[in-house]
Amino acid sequence: MAITTEDGIVAGLKRPVVFQKATFTGEAAGQYRNLGTLAGIPGAWALVTPGMAGATVSFNTIGGALDWADPAVNAYLANLVVSVGANIIGFMLYDLLWYQSGIAETTTTAQTVNSVAWPSRSSDGTANGGNVEIWMHCTTATTNSAAIANTTYSYTNQAGTAGRSAGLVYSWPATAVAGTMIPFGLQASDTGVRSVQSVTLGTSYVAGQVELIALRRIAFVALPAATTGAVLDWAQLGLPQLFNGSALYGAVLLSGTAAGLTTGSVSYTHG
Repeated sequence: MAITTEDGIVAGLKRPVVFQKATFTGEAAGQYRNLGTLAGIPGAWALVTPGMAGATVSFNTIGGALDWADPAVNAYLANLVVSVGANIIGFMLYDLLWYQSGIAETTTTAQTVNSVAWPSRSSDGTANGGNVEIWMHCTTATTNSAAIANTTYSYTNQAGTAGRSAGLVYSWPATAVAGTMIPFGLQASDTGVRSVQSVTLGTSYVAGQVELIALRRIAFVALPAATTGAVLDWAQLGLPQLFNGSALYGAVLLSGTAAGLTTGSVSYTHG
């Protein structure tokens, strides 16, 4: 049964799972940088080429995820500790559900995706897409000479309504470096994405490699300044539930390009 008391949280606590990621050069202030591609503890992930429809991700399908063991009943995030170096002002913990490959970076018309079904790790533990977000992720630097504001996607929302569409929340930057990731928006009243039907770059990215990823955001820590840290307990986190096969990774929000170390730990509770 679900944990409903503080005693249950304490009784089910597991050992902390630590992480530490290397320094890097990011895109720019205000951009997210995926930590899954960086060396450290755990190591970097290794994407393959599953094609436009993509492939689902579970713990260590592609490596680099935070250590995880499926619970006997339920699992929750009970504690998050994060400390960051220079030019990092936010930390996001997310569960990676899916990724794809095969986008033609010079094609400016709609490219069919028709994604495979997500694993059952939406916010309600199903594949329905509640609180699932789609991001554009850069694996190899693009060479577009200016920012691109007309990248869009078509999707089916968490209620099963098809024909929805939206653009990136902000423009794809010029010559985006590897590891840059930008979220797509949602149409009004939507709260998640059940599947993706197509992506339209609108303007050529010229070269490089980008792909779509689907994730569920587990926690976000806003840091008041770079070279600082935070400790969040279960109440501050909202005791988010985690599901079997969780593939947990981090990303950071930048205030500059020369980013320092990111280190910390997560603690799960089972019950």
